[in-house]
Amino acid sequence: MDQKTFWREQTPQKTKSYIIWGVLGGAFLCLNALISMALYGALALIDVALVGGLTLGMYFKQSRVCALVLLALFVFSNGVSAYFIKLGVMEWILIVVFGYALVCGALGTFAFQKEWRAYRNKNALPPTQG
Repeated sequence: MDQKTFWREQTPQKTKSYIIWGVLGGAFLCLNALISMALYGALALIDVALVGGLTLGMYFKQSRVCALVLLALFVFSNGVSAYFIKLGVMEWILIVVFGYALVCGALGTFAFQKEWRAYRNKNALPPTQG
């Protein structure tokens, strides 16, 4: 069984939902970067490509590296924003919500890769839910 089939047929729903939350957080960051293109011009296109690529890597390959780099990029960019700009309550709520989504994505990718490695090395399927 390849990784794609393992994802479809054997991955627990909790792990899938964690990764989907991370992908939604990444999609939000990509949308935010697209909107910021109005302010920063073509320079923001680099951010769109970077965030979009990391989000796709997390979704299609369940990559731990992509999930962690996306989370680190989110923390860094919001830390810089909070340092230079006074953020309101709504901004802090969005930071917490999408930060949580990206943390879930990172946890989901680690859980998936652990299950995939166990299957690949020992043919051990993850426990069924029910």
